[in-house]
Amino acid sequence: MSTATSLHPQSAITPWVEKYRPKSLTDVSHQSEVVSTLQNAVETDRLPHLLLYGPPGTGKTSVALALCRTLWDPESLKRRVLELNASDERGISVVRDKIKHFASLAVGDQPKAGAAGDRRQRDGTAAAGGDPKSYPNPPFKIIILDEADTVTPDAQAALRRIIEATSKITRFILICNYVTRIIDPLASRCAKFRFQALPPESMKARLTHIAHSEGCRFPEGEEEDVLDEILNLSGGDMRRAVTSLQSAHSLSGAVVGADGGGGRAKGVIRKDALAEMAGLPPSNLVDGLVASLKSGKFDAMEAAVMNVIAEGFAAQHVLQDLSKRCISMDGLDEMSKADLSIRIAEADKNLVDGADEVLQLLAVGSLGLRCFANSSAA
Repeated sequence: MSTATSLHPQSAITPWVEKYRPKSLTDVSHQSEVVSTLQNAVETDRLPHLLLYGPPGTGKTSVALALCRTLWDPESLKRRVLELNASDERGISVVRDKIKHFASLAVGDQPKAGAAGDRRQRDGTAAAGGDPKSYPNPPFKIIILDEADTVTPDAQAALRRIIEATSKITRFILICNYVTRIIDPLASRCAKFRFQALPPESMKARLTHIAHSEGCRFPEGEEEDVLDEILNLSGGDMRRAVTSLQSAHSLSGAVVGADGGGGRAKGVIRKDALAEMAGLPPSNLVDGLVASLKSGKFDAMEAAVMNVIAEGFAAQHVLQDLSKRCISMDGLDEMSKADLSIRIAEADKNLVDGADEVLQLLAVGSLGLRCFANSSAA
């Protein structure tokens, strides 16, 4: 078997979010203030405990891992970094056992970057004739606690004391989406960094680079439109955008054309197939629901709701699309738009709490019928 053939299956199954994850702090895009501050902390050997928070898919975990790669060579990285996902291990027993044990382990002396004989990269780059790379090798370990906002308050309280007792030999990096769910005594011990949602321009440039590197094919002249649609569906989440692109690329191999006649080139990523791949309702489905509200007939609205349920789409996605349509619709007055938006928000909250999808859609639809009827009478 040739080398190219043996490597192909491995490259085909590798998630692109891992394949193109930033390997160093300089590779991180857009979060310039966070990166520059961390780089200065590394250079001055003054790295504090960190609390990274912000929307999902903005690079929090990537920055934490890139920071660790900057501090230690690949061989030492295995011994110096403990990465935990708090959504799986969030009880107080994990904090008292696993985290406390690793945090209290003593760290052996490591040569600093100034030692002439040890300023070389241990992953083979220097041996192969490349430029040797120095690592700071600071005298502490790092514990990365991802999704720390899901850790129970009791476990956070126990973690507070561990951070205080082991601060000389261990640094903690807490990563979360909602900083308000971190107890104040724990948050006050960390330097907080807020990650901003990535702008479309930055995301599009990275997505274009990945698409070209992986050989993605688009209909002629539609590459910009397809990438814009992926960014629109991802909602500012870079991880979701890259995953959507990989899914569309993988599934497009069986797509010949929208009409089945082979009019389009096989293997291209079509814009009209992206919403279906993402599990979002098509526009014509929501159009039918809006038309039933305008008809003023409860039976038509009920039939449209049952059609949405029968198609298997999530009610939350349908409500989001319906909210956007109603806000920009000319047939409703401002008060009706406000009432309908409030009711959609209440239904969305009820769905999160486990309410029945049919009943919530019917409740929104009933109010929609009333709002359209009142606007027409006025």
